[in-house]
Amino acid sequence: MSIKKLFQNGVTYVLIQAGLLGILFLGPTDWWGILSLSQIVSEILKMIALILFPLGVLIAIVAAIQLKRNLTPLPMPVEHGELIQTGLYAYVRHPIYLGVILMALAWFLHTQAVLTLVEFIAVMIFFEVKSRQEEYWMGQVYPEYAEYQRRTAKLVPRVY
Repeated sequence: MSIKKLFQNGVTYVLIQAGLLGILFLGPTDWWGILSLSQIVSEILKMIALILFPLGVLIAIVAAIQLKRNLTPLPMPVEHGELIQTGLYAYVRHPIYLGVILMALAWFLHTQAVLTLVEFIAVMIFFEVKSRQEEYWMGQVYPEYAEYQRRTAKLVPRVY
């Protein structure tokens, strides 16, 4: 089976995502050690994590609710769906991914572990790859998607 065929229907993306997030949040954190930070820096990062994690959860939940019947675990558009461009989707094209990335960042800031940092980076790279494929599929289904891409940030409003 070719790599292209393996990713053709989107299920492989979902399986990889579940695996990455499972390893990040449920796996060991200290195999490669903890970052050497001063006590005050470490505590500040943990406080930031206490803000980012619930913010990420909130963003992901609100974005999922705003998709309504368009919500699917697969990165391809649902049949007879619509392109949502309101709510959080007016600011970023992938607010659910943004929410999950914020949760992953918060987990790294909380653990301050080298392994968790590597896993966080892997999650970010994965969402970049997955979102590119998703955007290709969205462009195939929704002719207005190209204009939506031009005016709306991918993950971070007014930045990226």
